[in-house]
Amino acid sequence: MDQFDVLYERMGTGSIRWDRAKAKFGTDKELLPLWIADTDFRAPEEVVEALRRRADHGIFGYTFAMPEYLESVARWYRRRHGLEARAEWIAPTYGVVTALYFTIRELTRPGDKVMIMTPAYEPFFAIISNLDRQIAELELSYHDNTYTIDFNAMERMFREGVRLLLFCNPHNPVGRVWKREELEQVARLCARYGVYLASDEIHGDVALFGNRYISMASFEQVRELVAVYTSAGKGFSMTGLHTSNMIIPDPKLRDRIAETLRGAWIMSPNLFGLEATRVAYEQCEYWLDEEIAYLEGNSRFVTDFLAKELPEVTAAEHEATYLMWLDFHRLGLSDEELVRRMTEVCRLGLGVGSHYGAQFGQFLRLNIGCPRQLLEKAMKALCAIR
Repeated sequence: MDQFDVLYERMGTGSIRWDRAKAKFGTDKELLPLWIADTDFRAPEEVVEALRRRADHGIFGYTFAMPEYLESVARWYRRRHGLEARAEWIAPTYGVVTALYFTIRELTRPGDKVMIMTPAYEPFFAIISNLDRQIAELELSYHDNTYTIDFNAMERMFREGVRLLLFCNPHNPVGRVWKREELEQVARLCARYGVYLASDEIHGDVALFGNRYISMASFEQVRELVAVYTSAGKGFSMTGLHTSNMIIPDPKLRDRIAETLRGAWIMSPNLFGLEATRVAYEQCEYWLDEEIAYLEGNSRFVTDFLAKELPEVTAAEHEATYLMWLDFHRLGLSDEELVRRMTEVCRLGLGVGSHYGAQFGQFLRLNIGCPRQLLEKAMKALCAIR
């Protein structure tokens, strides 16, 4: 796993994470940026070589996803995740958030209620509001450093008219991998109340510590209501290729969502993203296993470091993703002072908790998808936040 210990220079490469950190946090100071959800790991060599070969062809015309690509995605989900997906379920597109935006536009109307479970991935708020839909905010229950779903509250809100549930599994930012019984309850409630289920599963490949990710497309009772959104980008360090897939079992629902995307002239991703995804899924499962083992080591390092050096700060139980959700309540700082110290004193750029819901200003989201030496530096710097 030495490959994950290599520290590559990313400044000056157009990296949002590295080159835009100062602007993001409104400072002129140099920051160690561990906020946006991409990794500092070099993609698998098989992917890099495949892109070189495709570049050597020299002709980069309009491209579509060929049957071989669709079958490679379906095979990955059958083999890796136990989802009996078929190639015809797969609809490639440019990005998960874009596809979710057009899904909400197609399946709901202005003024309809769209549920999210907070703390929630920041763009969820934006795409719902920008479409003039109402945000129905179901706050996750937080006890003993872990999060659970309040199903009584979910059912009550469904009865009050929620039209679509924007789900997240594994959950960003809290790092939960929802268990089968939890997923079954979500599916039952969506089926009972006819609520569309748009499930962001982009982090599904990054389940940690033996936790098993199960796709919402596995549940028969919501087959006519469910659309899953995913990508190889998170797991294989290639988010900048902007290639994602919708997995939609029901042909009528699939046609509706695909047609609204085509209506905006959003069709297949670029040829390099298609090639990279196919090769990652066909040849690089070993690499993902090694990355997961490395991330588990990073996660344990953070948890152990906090316990020994900064016990006032705790991490939510970390089951998936390379994002850790840190709780700073016990420091007794205001939300504003916490962010100020993070940037101006610690010189760190972490995800600001209030961006995931106004009531979460005492939390920060830490990206551990980096070489251990960088993470060690960040954790030592974080001690100055007291």
